[in-house]
Amino acid sequence: MFTITQGGIFSKHSTSFVMNRPNGLNDYLLLLIKSDSRATIAGNTIECKPNSVMLIKPNMAYSYFNPNGRYVDDWLHFNCEAKDLEELDQGLFHQSIPISNPRLLSTYINQILWEQNYASKEFRSAHVDTLFRILIQHIIADYRSETKEAYHPYRFSMQQLRLTIQGAPYKSYSIQEVAAQIGISGSYFQHLYKEFFHISFRADLINFRLDYAKDLLHTTNLSVEEIASSCGYASEVHFYRQFLSKTGITPGEFRQLG
Repeated sequence: MFTITQGGIFSKHSTSFVMNRPNGLNDYLLLLIKSDSRATIAGNTIECKPNSVMLIKPNMAYSYFNPNGRYVDDWLHFNCEAKDLEELDQGLFHQSIPISNPRLLSTYINQILWEQNYASKEFRSAHVDTLFRILIQHIIADYRSETKEAYHPYRFSMQQLRLTIQGAPYKSYSIQEVAAQIGISGSYFQHLYKEFFHISFRADLINFRLDYAKDLLHTTNLSVEEIASSCGYASEVHFYRQFLSKTGITPGEFRQLG
């Protein structure tokens, strides 16, 4: 799950502004750069044009400024679980990525920050995670366009389907039914899912359900049996075993940690 620690919209700095972090951050950093910029990351200098994105890993020395005037950007400090890094591990880091629709990305960043600060606690984490994943998918699309990655006719449909499933993991999904929504066979669907997202459909669905269960354990007083049912499990025992297998602790122990 992606989480946000802080962020800002249309941050405008003086002509003398220089952001210099010789030890980096503990968080990941996303910059939507809206002015000219010159960045140095681990000793490598990168010239950035307005309407570009830069992603920087934790504990990475960096600095940036605008050599031609005021520096302006939107920004997010974020963290994620190890399994979520697969979505980011696509050559996205430490380079300038031109963005085709910067206004749309600003809208997502603004909404993410609103959800982070004002949404109800029950839904906050899920909303932030979903919006951030959409934001990242737009960045990946622009990156692939820039690097001329081969177009695939089912990529967008698969991405939309995955976001739908993530938003409602408690529903029942069969491979044949979701494949039919895309218009392909079940076996080809499984092949494409693994190719696009680097995880099997079944494993991804389990992760989405367990992420939803974690939210319910921390934000509600529902019993473990009720949470199992709310997450799409027909059996509390099956839910308990999967939760223990994936996290190393029981649902009850996870709730106590929260």
